[in-house]
Amino acid sequence: MLLLDERILPDGTHARTHASVDADRVRIIDDDGTSGQLSIAALDKVMTRYGRELEAEIPLDGEVLEMAGGYRLRRLRYHAVVDAEGRDYLVWERPQGEPLAVVGTMVAAALRYLVLRLGDERPSGI
Repeated sequence: MLLLDERILPDGTHARTHASVDADRVRIIDDDGTSGQLSIAALDKVMTRYGRELEAEIPLDGEVLEMAGGYRLRRLRYHAVVDAEGRDYLVWERPQGEPLAVVGTMVAAALRYLVLRLGDERPSGI
């Protein structure tokens, strides 16, 4: 399981969003009760939409989630010169193409939204 994001809720409690792999699906699990599965293709769409190429001098280290098809999602702590302190990024490693990086909070919010949206569209009982 890979930690995607940690945030403070309005009531002061902490909530975390995690991802895990179940065959060819990515399960998104949030402490607020949000849970669901997305395809690797859906995750790829989100990461390619919001991601920017990772600068070559930034080492690829940190926890990683291995997926089918040679995809990897990595959590990377990085302190850019323009930031007062380090941030958590999610890096999408693809079989074709350069690694893409996005601020973890932004991606986790998009993935939580997709899971909630897809859950609303499924018929009850499924």
